Amino acid sequence: MKLPKRVEQHISETASFKIFSSKIPDNWIIRDITERDYGIDCYIELVNTNNELTGELISIQLKSRQNIDWNVTEPTKWTLSGIDISSSNYWYKFSVPVFICVVDLDTKEVFFQNVRQYIKENFLEFAKQGIFSYKINKQNKLEGKEGLSQFLKQYFRDKKRQHLEENIITFFANSAQFKEFYEANTGRDKFMGIEYSRLLFAKNFYNNLRFLSSYLNIEWNLLKFSEYEKVSQERYGDTYKLYEEQLDEIVTKLNEKTLRIALGLKELITENERQYWIKTNLQLFNFVINLQEDGTYNDW
Repeated sequence: MKLPKRVEQHISETASFKIFSSKIPDNWIIRDITERDYGIDCYIELVNTNNELTGELISIQLKSRQNIDWNVTEPTKWTLSGIDISSSNYWYKFSVPVFICVVDLDTKEVFFQNVRQYIKENFLEFAKQGIFSYKINKQNKLEGKEGLSQFLKQYFRDKKRQHLEENIITFFANSAQFKEFYEANTGRDKFMGIEYSRLLFAKNFYNNLRFLSSYLNIEWNLLKFSEYEKVSQERYGDTYKLYEEQLDEIVTKLNEKTLRIALGLKELITENERQYWIKTNLQLFNFVINLQEDGTYNDW
């Protein structure tokens, strides 16, 4: 009697899904989807430590190999090829961050790569719209607390990406104005109130530097802006939201952050994502590459 047989591809897909599922926390939700031919196999919804659903979604494209043959010349890298450029275009434009997760069926290990991050780091090759392969890093292993932490870090960086680029433009566009603002707003009579226009500028620059510090992993040792306002009003009354004493403290600490942030952004733009910025914003790239270690600009 002849009976239906499962094809090897389907067996591998089931095995890889089981292995992948075993590597993520039990309280995370795997949301299966019916249409898999478009490059997304499932979504993960993150659940916090209080078992509360967060609405945070991660798109997953699962790939499986019987035994990953790590590169001899680059022992921590393995090249995933054979992906149609249309899939990479789709993942790059997708509103939910996409991760390729490669499952080694022999070792039962899972390795991940954030798609948009990889494309931006290799943008000139991607822009050719020809053959585009992904190098999977052996260090990006979905295993244990450290692996999950790196996975989530890449996810949240991807999610903040559009906001990042807006903040980069804001930072460099206003850097000269902030220097002038710092020089004009320190050492003043501490009990004087701050008018709204100065308060608004200080708050916007505070938020800009706070976001960039977080993205660049620079320590942020300032209070919340609302706490500075609370201290001000407790000391000098509620006629104004903020007084000179607290504004002096804020802008002094912000000024201490600006050089570290500027140099961190220079590394991101001119080294880590050099290809992307040359292709998409050459004028900004040329501006930033002239930034010197002391914060001055060379020949600009």
